[in-house]
Amino acid sequence: MFATATTTNTATAAPPNYKTALINRVFFIRWEQPPSAQDIQLVTARFREAYEAHRQQLCVVIVTGAKARVPNSEQRKALFKMLEDHRKYICELHLLMEGNELQHNLQRIIASAQLIVTRIYDSNYARLHKTPDAIAPFLTSRLKADGNRIINDARLLGVLH
Repeated sequence: MFATATTTNTATAAPPNYKTALINRVFFIRWEQPPSAQDIQLVTARFREAYEAHRQQLCVVIVTGAKARVPNSEQRKALFKMLEDHRKYICELHLLMEGNELQHNLQRIIASAQLIVTRIYDSNYARLHKTPDAIAPFLTSRLKADGNRIINDARLLGVLH
């Protein structure tokens, strides 16, 4: 199984804002905080490299950490533009919003509404999840691979908790 993970490198001691990993044909993006325009450009370049390595559509899992702030309007627009621009390269999109508090549940509701409003939502394409384990059956079905193993490998690489 092919797996790689990368993080941002910064000149300061601040922890990286994102981490990416490619496992099988699943591209994982973990956001610790809402992304900057530069973060989105770097992640987009990594996604394109992953697509070029396989030359077929990828499943994409986007994770927001439980402590992540809600993205502002500009950040949301940039994120949805990134998804719209790359939809033809993505066979399935899984959004995982970590956290169990009321604010996390409200964020999931808002994210669902955003997916519908931006016309990204399609039950056969984009799904919103509360736990990583809920993603595994979809990966198994789509890739004909062990979705649980992909999820466990993602945990080992630190893109899922």
